[in-house]
Amino acid sequence: MAQLHPDMPIHQRCALIAVALAKVLDRGPEMSVEATGPSGSDLGVWVIKNPYDDSRVAYEIDDIARELEVLL
Repeated sequence: MAQLHPDMPIHQRCALIAVALAKVLDRGPEMSVEATGPSGSDLGVWVIKNPYDDSRVAYEIDDIARELEVLL
């Protein structure tokens, strides 16, 4: 896996972070990484919406990656 470098353009940094996030956030039925749109590359983190409920909500991996890139 490639490493982050300070001289990388933002879009490359975010793409690299998104790949890493997809790997570490795929934790099973309570929190899994799955497609959210028509493209297989539109990934989101799906989590249980409420306790004792089967409904889920998705958080887009790309959005999380952009937020994380700003923090790094």
